[in-house]
Amino acid sequence: MFIEDLSSCNEYLKQEEYEQQIRQILCSGQDNEIQLYLRESTNGWNADYPCTLSILVKDQQAVVNYFSEDNEESFASIGDLDREDDFRWQIGANDYSVTGYQILSIEKAL
Repeated sequence: MFIEDLSSCNEYLKQEEYEQQIRQILCSGQDNEIQLYLRESTNGWNADYPCTLSILVKDQQAVVNYFSEDNEESFASIGDLDREDDFRWQIGANDYSVTGYQILSIEKAL
C-alpha cells in the first residue's frame, strides 16, 4: 500500500505499518491530504491509477472518500446529517468544496 501526503510518499507492506502511518499523519495536528493506493506511479497521485482512499484533514476534522478501482463507485464519509453548511477548504495547494455532513472528527476518521 502506498501512502502519499503533502510531505512524502512511501510504500508500506504490512497492515500494521500503514495503519500506524495514517494514525501518525491524522494525529499530527497539521492540515493534510492523504492518498492511499495500491501501485506506484511515476508522476504522483492522479487518474492513471486507482486511489483506494482519500483523507482530507483540516483543523482537526477529516473527510474520507473511497474510490473503486474502476472509478465507477465512490463513497464519502457521513458525519452529522443535520449539518447543511458548505465549506471551502484550502489544503496545501488545493482547494476543496466540503459539505458539512461529510465532516468527521479525527477519531471517527481513524
